[in-house]
Amino acid sequence: MLPSPSSLLSSPTVISCDLRHFILRKSSDSDPPPAPIPRVSTSAAYGILLFTMVIWASAFAGLRFVLRQIDPMTMTALRLYAAATVFLLVAVILRIPLPQRKDWPSMLAAAVLGFTAYHYLLNLGTETITAGQASFIIATIPIWTAMLAWRFLGERLTVSNWLGLLLGLAGVGIMSVDPSRLSIGLGSWLVLGAALCAAGNLVITKDLLVRYRALDIAVYAGIIGALPYLLHLPWTWPASAGLDLSGWLVLLYLGIIPVGLGYWLSSIALAALPASRVAQMLLLIPPMAAMIAWITIGEPPSKMLFVGGPLIIVGVILGRPSSTPIPSE
Repeated sequence: MLPSPSSLLSSPTVISCDLRHFILRKSSDSDPPPAPIPRVSTSAAYGILLFTMVIWASAFAGLRFVLRQIDPMTMTALRLYAAATVFLLVAVILRIPLPQRKDWPSMLAAAVLGFTAYHYLLNLGTETITAGQASFIIATIPIWTAMLAWRFLGERLTVSNWLGLLLGLAGVGIMSVDPSRLSIGLGSWLVLGAALCAAGNLVITKDLLVRYRALDIAVYAGIIGALPYLLHLPWTWPASAGLDLSGWLVLLYLGIIPVGLGYWLSSIALAALPASRVAQMLLLIPPMAAMIAWITIGEPPSKMLFVGGPLIIVGVILGRPSSTPIPSE
């Protein structure tokens, strides 16, 4: 798990030693200049990112459907198996080479944080807290990403950007949190750990995109991140017997599209946009998910959607980058 935000700011010497040289690898004078990696334009990146948000938002209705038939851990394992299988086929067909040995720590960290740990902690945490509270905690990802991106990528946020983050977070809170059912316990800390893992994955992936294509990173991270879930295989297949044909089709969609395609597309956008900006766009997922669930499974949205949703949109608008990120040391 990533260190706490306070330790990120109070222990620069330790972090510089542990992360800067081993996870966020910086080039040195002896390194050859990296080959240019193709980038999409900023406008195209926003378009790709918005499409990715729709894909990820669509997953929530699918998750509710599948969870009527199997348990959360089995569903997560099967999703990651499906994504990893597709990534493996892509790697073989396109003959994607292995990453350089010096970048293996970064690749491993991105895979573990973004796939293995994120899903595991989120599953455990949501067993003891409400879905609304979990959504609110996950909505703090942009804040942790901004802190990490400031420390390791040199990204700077203005007062307007921070106000946008807080407005967006408030909007998610209004939509999802019932104050009478709030609980601060182990489940909350586990979901917070998942949020920190997602933030760490974004920052590490952003650093790797200087040297690798988005597809390369998606393939590496998707395959490596699913490997630990093979330990759950003896329980996965017996539990999957509860799935009917429609359940399997939705499950395959959840693994191949939101996990596999979504991670690849978000990495394409991340290559062209600041990590903190990509993270803030995640705040659009809750209102999108509510509308998609209303359309697809007939789940009416809360009236609070029409209060929190506009706050989120205003926050995302205020969060637009106003300056070029300053290169880190």
